[in-house]
Amino acid sequence: MYETRRRVVRNHTDEILNYFGKCKSCGYPARAESYRRIYDNGEIERLVIASCALPCGWSDQVSPTTMTGPAARIA
Repeated sequence: MYETRRRVVRNHTDEILNYFGKCKSCGYPARAESYRRIYDNGEIERLVIASCALPCGWSDQVSPTTMTGPAARIA
């Protein structure tokens, strides 16, 4: 069966500043970034990758656990 290959045409990365998570390897606080890949066929893939703030080398895809929610609007 013929498989269509897709190419990444754009990458976008944002640091999640209010991420609240710990390294799964050593327990030290972790940092996280949101990655968005846009492909030539229009598909968009979103990932959140956390990594240890120390150089232990751990990183993995995670759910975005944040310390704060969206700011409340005062009308």
